[in-house]
Amino acid sequence: MEKFKEKLATLRGEVETANARAQELEEKVEQLENEQSKKDENLEELQSRAKLLEEQLEKAEADLKEASENFREADLRAEQLEKKEIKLKQEVKEWEKKNAAIEAKHKEVRDELDEMESQLEGV
Repeated sequence: MEKFKEKLATLRGEVETANARAQELEEKVEQLENEQSKKDENLEELQSRAKLLEEQLEKAEADLKEASENFREADLRAEQLEKKEIKLKQEVKEWEKKNAAIEAKHKEVRDELDEMESQLEGV
């Protein structure tokens, strides 16, 4: 009987130890589940941020493409205007030469007219 009580006491001790161990493991499982839940939330938040950043990147790339096209167009336009400016400067020089020639001719005619006028006055 004594052996039976000892065996029973040993079994009760083992049961208590097993229950304590089971309790510890349940707490550990709950802790790990909480950690997993937090990690899942963090992952969802990071995925949401990543999606937002991808959208911003796509918009920035589209804006950059548009700006590059606008720059190319502006650069081409500036090149065309520079060519036009050179052409206009050449035209201005030509007109200045013509104007100088006309002024010289005008002066000659004026001088000739003045000379004729003074000859006529002397008559």
